[in-house]
Amino acid sequence: MIKKIFDKLRDKEQLKELFWYGISGVTTTLVNVGLFYVLQKAGMNYNLANLIAIISAKLYAFVTNKLLVFRTHTPSFKEFFVEFFKFFVARGFTGVVDFVGVWFMVSVCGIDRMISKYVIQVVVIVLNYVLGKKFVFIKEKEEETK
Repeated sequence: MIKKIFDKLRDKEQLKELFWYGISGVTTTLVNVGLFYVLQKAGMNYNLANLIAIISAKLYAFVTNKLLVFRTHTPSFKEFFVEFFKFFVARGFTGVVDFVGVWFMVSVCGIDRMISKYVIQVVVIVLNYVLGKKFVFIKEKEEETK
């Protein structure tokens, strides 16, 4: 398994994808955590602030993942819609992980809200990459060889 990981890291396209995923992930996390922080400071309930932050970050992530990370081509509206729907399902799942995870850490475990948000983001980032790569942004075989 370790050899397989190192083999993938030697592939320039794979490195490029991981680089852009890192940039996309960091900026998406900044949108999520930043909006969560600002909305809370404005007096919004932390659960509502978290929900708005998650939805905003998911929309931002779709654009960056499609255009920068996985660079998929969807020539028809139907193909675009199918890809967006799969993204919506996958990110809906990780959004639930995000929302329930923060709630659990804050309400049940008594951990600080921002610390909880940061910890859960690590889990969400890994899940998002795997789901994006394997389920959402799937390239055709001939497109991968270009």
